[in-house]
Amino acid sequence: MADTINDFDAIKNTGFSLKLFDDQDAPSSARISLISKPLPALKKGQVLVKVLAAPVNPSDLVYLLGKYGLPPQDGAFVGFEGCGIVIKANAGLYGKWLQGKRVAISAQPGGDGVWAEYAITRANYCLPVRKELSDEQAATIIVNPCTSVCLVQRAKELGAKAIVINAAASQVGKGVIRYAKMKGIKTIATVRNKKNVSALKALDADHVLVTTDEDYRSKLKIICQQLKATVLLDAVADKETPEILNVMPNNSTAIVYGRLTETHDPIGGLFSVADVIFRNAKIEGFWLAKYIGDSKPWQVLSLSRKVQKLFAQGIFHTDIYASVGFDDFSVAIDHYANNKSDGKVILKPNLKKRLAQN
Repeated sequence: MADTINDFDAIKNTGFSLKLFDDQDAPSSARISLISKPLPALKKGQVLVKVLAAPVNPSDLVYLLGKYGLPPQDGAFVGFEGCGIVIKANAGLYGKWLQGKRVAISAQPGGDGVWAEYAITRANYCLPVRKELSDEQAATIIVNPCTSVCLVQRAKELGAKAIVINAAASQVGKGVIRYAKMKGIKTIATVRNKKNVSALKALDADHVLVTTDEDYRSKLKIICQQLKATVLLDAVADKETPEILNVMPNNSTAIVYGRLTETHDPIGGLFSVADVIFRNAKIEGFWLAKYIGDSKPWQVLSLSRKVQKLFAQGIFHTDIYASVGFDDFSVAIDHYANNKSDGKVILKPNLKKRLAQN
């Protein structure tokens, strides 16, 4: 493998590309293929990053199904975020400043993703990371922690004193619970599996409810009314959005930021017309890529610094199930698809053998 900047124009990049097909029941591992292809030349504004670590997120799995908000590109490398070293730049003074720095990266929409040895992305999608963060933690600071902070900030803007968080055992859910506590907002966490209750209570969630309990809905209604919970942070969508909004106080808002519902309906979202008309229930969406794209550079850097400080203080922490190399990635991604609350699977391209579970 090449070791100097000038060598990179002549080498191939190995990584996992998308295999797009119609069988919606096929496992995630069947939707990726390990391939090698030449590195393209850097366009203006782009940088070349040697990837050190890249996580699997729920959004990656949805993209593999061809159901994400970005059009799937058959044969393109997959992976929305990671961490690496900037080794080449064609991006003016900022790009020159980034060279040699370890950065968290977001994949450039419309291009290759970061589940590969090298990634090309825009310089403004690179966030220099603190030395205290491990490669694994640094690789996870964009998608989930930044989303957690933005969701809590939006809940505060809406005047929420308490919030409901579904799929709360996710990394976003855990981050929301931690950050909301800092901001004085009470949290009502809902989970499908009883095994996640103790972990969320340990994070100081004010209430943790199991959606499969017989009295779940009645309990949720009582607690929402008592705490005046007026914001739902919704990662599930479909039927769950109107069902939870229906037991919340009038004038509540659902912020839909994900779709974990195991349905392949191309629309995928439902809402109660009666609640929208007569109880003034509102529904809005949140997509971090759009938030970053619409923000000024100083706003993005401010968000990054805030999130990294929370990591350094131990307030944010990404649970890691396993760090794996190319050889073990297919097995690991299928485990994550079925056991997301176990923690992240991290791809480390230079890893030759599987690490012990963390």
